[in-house]
Formats: sequence, C-alpha cells, structure tokens
Amino acid sequence: MKRRPYQIAGLQAMRRLRSFFLLWRRQGGKSTVLSEGAIDEMMGTRGRLVTYASASLLLGREIVLKESQVMQAAIRAFQERQDKAGVILETANAATHKGVPNDLGIDDFAELFENQRLEFRLWHDNTTYSRTQVIAPNPATARGWSGTVVLDEFGFIPDFRDLWEALEPIISSDRSFKFIGATTPPKDDAHYSYELTAAPLGTQFLVSPVGNWYTSELGEFIHRVDIFDAWAAGQKLFDRRTGAELTPEDHYRRANDKDAWRRNYKVEHVLGGTAACGIIELQTAQARGVGKCAFVEVIEDSNFDQAIEFLKTHIHPEAPIGLGVDLATTEKEESNPTAFTIAERHGVEFIVRLIVAWKTKDPAIAKERFRRLIQTVRARGTPARRLCIDATNERYFATECQQELRALIPVELVVGSESASIPGSDEALNMKTLLGDQLVSELNDNHLTLPPEKYVKEDWRLVRKNRGLYETAVDSSGRHGDTFDGTKNALRALTTGGPLVMRTVVAQRPVSPTGGVPL
Repeated sequence: MKRRPYQIAGLQAMRRLRSFFLLWRRQGGKSTVLSEGAIDEMMGTRGRLVTYASASLLLGREIVLKESQVMQAAIRAFQERQDKAGVILETANAATHKGVPNDLGIDDFAELFENQRLEFRLWHDNTTYSRTQVIAPNPATARGWSGTVVLDEFGFIPDFRDLWEALEPIISSDRSFKFIGATTPPKDDAHYSYELTAAPLGTQFLVSPVGNWYTSELGEFIHRVDIFDAWAAGQKLFDRRTGAELTPEDHYRRANDKDAWRRNYKVEHVLGGTAACGIIELQTAQARGVGKCAFVEVIEDSNFDQAIEFLKTHIHPEAPIGLGVDLATTEKEESNPTAFTIAERHGVEFIVRLIVAWKTKDPAIAKERFRRLIQTVRARGTPARRLCIDATNERYFATECQQELRALIPVELVVGSESASIPGSDEALNMKTLLGDQLVSELNDNHLTLPPEKYVKEDWRLVRKNRGLYETAVDSSGRHGDTFDGTKNALRALTTGGPLVMRTVVAQRPVSPTGGVPL
C-alpha cells in the first residue's frame, strides 16, 4: 500500500504512542491512516476492540459517502494480502452479526457506515477475532467504550469537551488501551479541540515531508501536517477550474476565503467564532496572575479555609475592592456552582485576586461563606466598596442575602434581564449584555489579571457572544460561565455607584429651629 512519508510517521506513532492527535490538512489522508491503524491494532492484540467514532456520521450523507469509500479501499487492499498475514479480515453487519460480500457496492457499504451497523472482524483463528465497530461519537455512550478508540474529525463534534471527559478514564484504566484522534482546526475557536491542539505561542514549523511533532498548550502530543509538508511529500495541488498544477503559494492566492484556507490547508488555529473571551487574551491575563491570584474550588471545608488564608496574605491593604457573586443553590454533580469573586482596582488595571466556587444546597453554608470572605476583606482596615449579587434566577435567596449582609457591606442585586443605560450614551441594553461587554472590553484592553488555573479559563471559554447577546454552554460538571458572571459583578461593584464607604452614623433627634427643646 503506497503511503506518503507523513502517513508512515502517523502509522508508526499508532504503534508507539498511547494517545496523540493527527492535525493534518484537509484531504491529507487522515481517514486512510486511521482505517489502516485500526487494522494494525486488531492484528497486534487478539480479541482487541477498536471503536472507530466518526463525526462524519453527524455531518451528512456526502461526507459519509466519502469516508466510507476511503475505509472500503483500505479494507479491500488489506484483504488482498490477508493470506500472507495468516489472518482473515471480514466485513460484517453488526445488527445481524453476519458477514457481507467483499464486493459490496459503495452505496450499500455507505449505508452500513451511516446506520452504524458496520463492523470489521479480524479472525486470528477459528474461535478468536478482534473487531472494529463504527459508531457516531456520543458522550452518553462513550463511557462504555474500551480498547482502542479512534476518533475522526473530532473538531466537528458539537459536545466534544464532554466526549473527551468521558474518554480520558478509558485510556487511563488499562495500559494497553489507546486513543488516536484526527481533525483540522475548527472554525469556532470556542470548540475544545482548538485549545486541546493549539501549539504554544511562538512555535515555528519547518517544512518536512514527515510532518512536525509538538506538545500542545494542554500537554497533548500532536502530529502536524500542513499543505507545505504534504506537497513536499509528493501530494499535488490542482486548480479547481482549469486543473492546472499549483504550488501551495499559488493555491493560497487563488483561494476566495483566506481564513478557511489557513484552517483547512495550513492547519492554523485561526482566531474567530462565537467565544466571547479570546484564548490569547485569557492566557495573557492568567500569565500575569501567577503567584498573585488564585482560584479555589471548595470540595471540603479545608479548601475554603485555604482560600481565606490566601486572601489574608495577598489582598492589597488599600486598593478599592469589589465583590461579585453568581448564585446557585444545589449540589448535584451536574448543577451550576456558586462563584464568588474578589477584585481590586489599580488605576485602569483590575486584579482578580481570588475566585472561590462551590456547590451546596444549604443556604446557611453559602451565607456563612459570604460573611467570612467579606469580614476577611474588612479586616485589612478598609471595607470593600460593595457586593453585587446576581439575582436573575435566585431572586428570593439573593434578597435574603442582601438583608442579612447589609450590616457588613452595601449589597446590590443585579438582574440580568433588566434594562440598563450605557455610560455616556442614551442607548440601553439589558444588564447581562452591558456587564458582559464591560468585562470582555477590559480583557481585550489587557487590563485584567486573572487566576492562572485551568478551571477559570475553561469556564470563561464557555461564554459565547451570538448576535450581540451572551449565551453560555453548560459542561458535564455543571459549569456555566459562573466565574465569568461573578467577576463581571465584582467589576460592577468597583466601577459604579460612587465611593460607598462604610461609616458609623450616630442617630440624633432633630432640634427646634430656635435651638430649644428637641422636637
């Protein structure tokens, strides 16, 4: 079977590595290599299950037809040589458990592929076989997968973050299990595959027919093959109108959509899409927060004690401080957490000193934690300016908190659906959009310093801007941009409403105008 140098490198990696990603140019032969690698896995381990999950099954008939053609060609090529290998490769209908003819037409083959009934069995002897099942990627069923998982075009799976969370424990449970994923960079930089495969800032790649290896920002092994690497390996390019042979540079000049070319051919991680918070801006803000800021997820009481100790030793003694809360009153695994943010203002700069998140259904616990955080800030000698609580969905509990905490700090209830005036303008937006725009603007202007923890970055990346409105996806652990919302409320506490300095006022009875007996 003829392979290009970078395809050989990919196949060799499938034998050598337990987990890695192919980030290859469009039409670079990813599906062919994954199909061959699945056969190789079945040959290498008796009784091996390979789960071949393809996003093509989610994307439409045309893509299904193309991928099934590639897979069928790889299977037939191997079947021609199976006698020398001493095994038999059988294509079967997983629903009927019966083999299908080797000369099955492409439409019938594609129908098996599309309906997730396609199964390949590699018989080692009369009683033992390894098999590859072809299915659509689904987080709900992924927890039942085992063996080797091959995931094609994962950059097009809508809920890939949840799928990846379900897959990771599988690979960790058995040393012989493997994961191989393949894709091109997604169009939307909010897709989790963007972060998972992005190279560290400043990484340079030399043109190589075998491609380039690097470790992504999140520590994953990536095999990268762009249009220049593939061209150096002998893959030709042709003008889609005239059929004339082109160089990669000519191909780029003739492309109408340059960003699409950069993603699909140059495999660049092009910024764009619906994410409200850019990944580079977040990385920059978090890099400044190393050693200065912290995020604490409270699983047990000792975690909260650690948050209090951090605040005591890192809080600025004089800077204006704003507090923001995004409320939730439940403790289910998939429910939203409460997020409490403590932010300082230093001129035009905002330091998000501490973010604390927890899940509890006991209002008394939540209110006690609020008090401890507020009192820790007051202990420095200057109280916080105010506490802004999101009361959009938890109006009753928010009102309770306002009544019980107002002796310690001025409390404002923020309702996202209410109309709010844009500063310096006659226009108005709803409060959710206004505060979201203000926080994203400070991030984009490089005015934020954030806790460097991964939790915060992932939570903020869940926030989308769609047609001018903020929408937030919910991940499998219940995160819902809660630390983003808590921080935008802290920013409001710092930037609106006057000084709001706490003072002790001695009540006096009014006197008469003549200065005589009190009225």
